[in-house]
Amino acid sequence: MSAANKNIDRFNFRAENYDKFRPGYPHALLEYIYKHNKLNENSLVTELGAGTGILSFELAKWPGELIAIEPNDEMRGKAVDTLKGLSNCKVLNATAEKTTLSNNSVDLIICAQSFHWFNPGKAKIEFQRILKKNKKVAIIWNIRSAETDFEKAYEDFIVNCAIDYIEVKRREFRGNNLDQFFKSDSYEEKMFIYDTYLTFQQLLGRTLSYSYMPNLDHPILPAMSNDLEMLFNKYSNKEIISLSYKTKLFMGEL
Repeated sequence: MSAANKNIDRFNFRAENYDKFRPGYPHALLEYIYKHNKLNENSLVTELGAGTGILSFELAKWPGELIAIEPNDEMRGKAVDTLKGLSNCKVLNATAEKTTLSNNSVDLIICAQSFHWFNPGKAKIEFQRILKKNKKVAIIWNIRSAETDFEKAYEDFIVNCAIDYIEVKRREFRGNNLDQFFKSDSYEEKMFIYDTYLTFQQLLGRTLSYSYMPNLDHPILPAMSNDLEMLFNKYSNKEIISLSYKTKLFMGEL
């Protein structure tokens, strides 16, 4: 199996938890992207690695057309369900490196929680092909905070239980090498704070949605779930825990 297919298959059997429990994105982030790209009813926005359509559903509220591209069958099936009935939205089975879109057709490319899975060299060539002149790419990551006592303990828990968390952290450079991707001095970096509040079941579901964590059929799942519940009970307030994110945006021309 190729490296690209392995990356696509990482999310097999995770679509349900991903769709229900992954965080959304700050409203201020979406406002900023929309305002700074001069979009209108004639614009075409493409989200690459759209997953289950969490962000796509919000992007479809903008005027213009949205094409959501997702190569994983299970994730794309959820996206189709999420976006059905939205006349301005289309879901495609394709990849960031081969979108199947027309030359010079796209007004904005958005990659949310997905860019680290792409082949950056091949993706850049494809992005340059489909983007209209002087149009931009927006790369977004929700980065878990590790500032409160719970967040620090949760990060330790993730490291202890993960299947290949270190490998994922190495690949999720989250902007460190984007100087080589964007046109020189053409991109900006912004950060938005995003707080989420979870019950234990929501925290467990979110944890199981991570591609680097044991899946539903893994033998350590019962013990892992028990340890997570103990952690939740220690730090929760009225059966709710706070887990915050620093949402990073990197946006510019190629």
